[in-house]
Amino acid sequence: MNELDEKVLKKLNIDKLTHMFMDEINEQNLKLIEGIECLLEENFDGFEKNLKYVIKSTTEIQIKKAFESKIFKSKLMFSKADRLKLFSKINDMKNIGEFLANKMLLYKVIFPDEKFKLQVLSIIKSIKELLNNISEAVKSIGSDLSKSHDICEKIKEVRRKMRKEEWILLNRLWNYDMDYLSRTFLYLKELIEGIMLLADHIKNFAEYIQFLATKYLIFD
Repeated sequence: MNELDEKVLKKLNIDKLTHMFMDEINEQNLKLIEGIECLLEENFDGFEKNLKYVIKSTTEIQIKKAFESKIFKSKLMFSKADRLKLFSKINDMKNIGEFLANKMLLYKVIFPDEKFKLQVLSIIKSIKELLNNISEAVKSIGSDLSKSHDICEKIKEVRRKMRKEEWILLNRLWNYDMDYLSRTFLYLKELIEGIMLLADHIKNFAEYIQFLATKYLIFD
């Protein structure tokens, strides 16, 4: 993985470092989703390439170190504790994505049928929307609290839609004629639940951003 220029990082302020960190983690999670799309197409080379990228990528560590070295010396709109928690929640997105990538690489699954694939594609489309929205919300919070709050409302709406789609997928999966210990069954179940774990985290992250927006809008 390409390393970032340490001199450039040192010149960036807390907002810029946060945005860069968000961009890096968002790119990795979008690579994860692209990998799942390759799996749906039975493009196993593309699947492995994308997921290994997520696991091996470490450039976010450089950004994190630069952020941590600067946070306690900076004057900020938000408290340092709030800034650190915001940064931590972005980092959790990396941890969830990397965990899911590692788990998915354990086995190469063949999907049961086209209808199941289409339903998986539907939740993938939604998770992409969540990823891009949370990125925009994070980037807006330093300049436009109301905008961040509104974007987070959209995230919660998409997340509610995904919950309904999750139960449709799991219901279909449980009704296939296969052994209950089938590796395919377990893999697909954990794939769906892993995607929803990321969606749940983004929804909770959105609620935290709304909390910050409400807290600091008082001073606008």
